[in-house]
Amino acid sequence: MLLSKKISQSLALLMLLSAVPIHASNSPASGWADKDVTPSLQSIPGGQFIGDPVAAEPLRPKTKYNPSVLAYHRDSGNSRIDDYFGPLGKNVTIASTTNIKPAPLFWDDEGRLTAGAICNDTTSCIVALNPETFDILATWTGPTDQGSKLFFPFFTYSTMYEGRYITPVMGPRIIEVQRSDTEEGTSFSLAKEWDLSDLVGEGNQIINSAYDEDGNLWFSTGGFPGAGVGSTNTSAVIGYFDASGTIRHLVLPDASIENGVAMTGTTVYLNAAPAGANDHPNATGHLYALQPSADGVRILYNETYDAGSGMKPGGISRGSGSSPTLLGTEYVAITDNAHTQIRLNFFKQATSGPNLTSSPLKSDESVSNLVCSVPVFRPNASASENTLLSHFDGTIYSAVISGSFGAPPVINFFNSSTTLNDPAQFVTTAKPGLVRVDFDPRNKSCRVRWEVDLPMTGNPTLSTATGLLYHYHQDVELAKNGEYVWYLSAIDWQSGEVACFGTGWGCELIPGYGSED
Repeated sequence: MLLSKKISQSLALLMLLSAVPIHASNSPASGWADKDVTPSLQSIPGGQFIGDPVAAEPLRPKTKYNPSVLAYHRDSGNSRIDDYFGPLGKNVTIASTTNIKPAPLFWDDEGRLTAGAICNDTTSCIVALNPETFDILATWTGPTDQGSKLFFPFFTYSTMYEGRYITPVMGPRIIEVQRSDTEEGTSFSLAKEWDLSDLVGEGNQIINSAYDEDGNLWFSTGGFPGAGVGSTNTSAVIGYFDASGTIRHLVLPDASIENGVAMTGTTVYLNAAPAGANDHPNATGHLYALQPSADGVRILYNETYDAGSGMKPGGISRGSGSSPTLLGTEYVAITDNAHTQIRLNFFKQATSGPNLTSSPLKSDESVSNLVCSVPVFRPNASASENTLLSHFDGTIYSAVISGSFGAPPVINFFNSSTTLNDPAQFVTTAKPGLVRVDFDPRNKSCRVRWEVDLPMTGNPTLSTATGLLYHYHQDVELAKNGEYVWYLSAIDWQSGEVACFGTGWGCELIPGYGSED
């Protein structure tokens, strides 16, 4: 299987290793040089390479969703897959820089690279990067004239749409920053600023902001309670700005939005966790399908899921830890938060399922869109704080879930005092688990296809061009001895067989909840 080379690098290394090969070749451009590399203070155990190169086994291309946006989870459907090539283990070269801490990375169709980032270890920023060298071409830090400030954690649900970087900011507001590339160079400028403080209150926070196919800018309040980020309000506000700038919204009482939204056309999917009076043992969460309407926000359906009895060890969400993920054009899936063993739940999308006809804020089990449910991970060690990965091969719908039970705390990237040899690097406390589940719509059955017993806390990415799923994991036995070695795992989509690249050392290589961009 794949070649593995062990070296010590920075967070930017991981972004480069996974992003550049997917869009270009298996090696950095000739102009690349390791820049400001953080030296390893640990011995490097083992040989330089592990495994053998593999041949690509292409899959059916990904489903395209409108609007065509660049998002943290790859697209507006949160599919986490790309049609670009990934590494095959041939002539693999790894390069790095500590110039910037970027996440997420947005590669557009023109080959440009834009990212939310931390500049100078202290400042949230938006940067334009040279896609071959990671040199910084332009930076935008704000604040705006109205006082809106960028905040790195809110980049999680930022998007790139028509050349604009769209993100929630402290305020609560949303901003759109335009990127311009001319013969004179690259620059950013503030294009729009949306103030929602009168609607949601100064103590609330926006975490979602994304355009639908008709140009409505959707938003929701919310946060990540386990990380102490975002709203503490026990009611959620979801709505949109229409083309005229008019705000239309609804309030979900005793609910909190803790994840991103999925979108196709003008239909928006989001899950709501229990809050306030609804936050109790054996609680219920909700999956909503929404659309714009002349009267405001139309609820197409309101499905329920088991939200369990509380936040799991290592968790940051009270309810489901996954943003809704679209599977093809027919289905949508989320994990629940059942107390003993979580389940993966498949629902019909609103366009292909029965619509809600009763009270919009109450679920109607007689017209449920749930088509299949399967438990995943080991009982009493079952949790997921990551969005699903989805693929449709023309017959079978598949989803991959990564486990996070017992995951380490989310790393604070600002002014981090954690060194490469610090015990905080030991992140393999998470129970191991990566599971692929297949759903067959012909008989409405779902089953576990394969399981990979590796500890990991991030989100995988699938290349349909290679048929390989890429993910990061830490060597457990070495970590127990204080040696923190990371691998970029390459997992065969069909069989679940694993191969690894070595990538380096250090907690800033992999955040508590990372992503292969």
